[in-house]
Amino acid sequence: MDDDIALKFADIIDNAAESLFAALQYCYLIAENDFYNINVKDLFRVGLVDITNPECFRNMGLMLDEERLGELGEPKFREVLEIIRYSFAVRLPFIRRDAPESYIRETQLKQTYDILEEYGFLNPDGIVVESFKSSSWLAKTKKPEPPYDTEWLRSWIYTYGHDVAAINNRNMFLLGCADALFPLYYSSLKERLVNEFNKYGTE
Repeated sequence: MDDDIALKFADIIDNAAESLFAALQYCYLIAENDFYNINVKDLFRVGLVDITNPECFRNMGLMLDEERLGELGEPKFREVLEIIRYSFAVRLPFIRRDAPESYIRETQLKQTYDILEEYGFLNPDGIVVESFKSSSWLAKTKKPEPPYDTEWLRSWIYTYGHDVAAINNRNMFLLGCADALFPLYYSSLKERLVNEFNKYGTE
């Protein structure tokens, strides 16, 4: 039973990570030729309707084109997905804290974290400063949760990126979209998981 619950939570987080990663790529895609044809608000709306559906953006008639994506279509950029997955997973203790009606235990949270690690984690040079252990301590001691922002993404881009690190309109558009998408996606993920956690109420 515990394994099934942990797997369910892990899949929600994994799908949300995939969807946020796809949203970044689609933002970059429309910034090339479709800037005046596609309202980025529509892209946000479609993604946030169901953050666990990475394929939802195809409903807008958009297809990812590796040539048009440039650096964001290269295997190196897949590292960003693994960092997103990690950055969500380390916040599980905070999400659990916001579900007081749940009896989900820390061992089940750790099981979820371990499953996500098997899916693929990355935190090069510790650019995501949080860890599962530090988040657990902060949550237990009732410390405030750090904001979920794009600081680590900017660090990755300016450390490991090439074309995407250049100062130009397309790259600035991408970073501006990311600044809005990251907290919106995390807030939606947190709300979804709190509801899931609370389904396993007090015994």
